[in-house]
Amino acid sequence: MNRHLASLLVLMGVLPGVSAVSLFPTVARAQTTRARTSTKAAPVAAPTPPAAPTPPPAYEYTFVTRQGPEEDLVELQRLGEEGWQVVSTVVVDGSTRRYVLMRRKQPEPTPH
Repeated sequence: MNRHLASLLVLMGVLPGVSAVSLFPTVARAQTTRARTSTKAAPVAAPTPPAAPTPPPAYEYTFVTRQGPEEDLVELQRLGEEGWQVVSTVVVDGSTRRYVLMRRKQPEPTPH
């Protein structure tokens, strides 16, 4: 019986040790995996969304009816100082009738 009891005690001491040794690499791997995933799971700053593209510039158009060479030159020079540019002419029956002008849209003044 002593011998039987001794072998039971040895068996009871060996079994947990063997199971602990065989489970240890799995436990260690699980802990390192958890540690790696926990650093990955840390909240990362969300990337800033790209800036909205700037809208294309707005233009305004006007036209000048042709009066005569001298009057047209004076009027087109005055409008050129205001930022207007001739972009086209309207030709009807072989003669220029109007000048089409364009400029960037000016911000409207705020009323006081």
